[in-house]
Amino acid sequence: MLHLFPHWNFEGREGEEIPVWVYSNLDEVELFVNGQSQGSQKVPHLGHLQWKVKYLPGSIEARGSKDGKTVLTEKRGTTGPAVAIRLTADRMEINADGEDIALLKVEALDKDGRPVPTAGNMIGFNISGEGKLIGVGNGDPNCQESDKEPKRSLFSGLAQVIVQSSKRPGEINIEAVKSGWDGPELTPAKLVITTKMVESRPSVAWSRE
Repeated sequence: MLHLFPHWNFEGREGEEIPVWVYSNLDEVELFVNGQSQGSQKVPHLGHLQWKVKYLPGSIEARGSKDGKTVLTEKRGTTGPAVAIRLTADRMEINADGEDIALLKVEALDKDGRPVPTAGNMIGFNISGEGKLIGVGNGDPNCQESDKEPKRSLFSGLAQVIVQSSKRPGEINIEAVKSGWDGPELTPAKLVITTKMVESRPSVAWSRE
């Protein structure tokens, strides 16, 4: 296991020291900034590693080793500004039973298709076909936006949409578009979730005695 934090998008903070953290269960980790080693550290038990390095656009990379051999690497690169939206679903087919759901991840991408971790754009959602939107979120504990409205701002470049099937087989069409006037234009994203016919569950009669 090897996790590297934070992202590497700190425009306007060039030359400033940035704490870089690594969590790992390997023996040792070496950190690189734009290909230059910042030194290796032994991994403490149930702890984390930290380096303080000057920010320069480019990349940071952690290389974790076990028994003297590099076995895992993780990298963070400086991205360009957001230009497009991407939608991905945990499942592309769900049951047409009026209960089943699909979870969709919403991301902002730069011109090279890389997720932009600092994007905070407001994204609107259009849902049509055999399903409906039942919730949105972005993981920000301080966000005061509605969890039911068909829009959500990105937090750390991410948001989530939950759609639920109707009881008719067919397709759920989801479109994500930039909402509002603020920020750069974003190319919209579209996704289709298929809903398949399933046998209805038998109803259960409850009685009080």
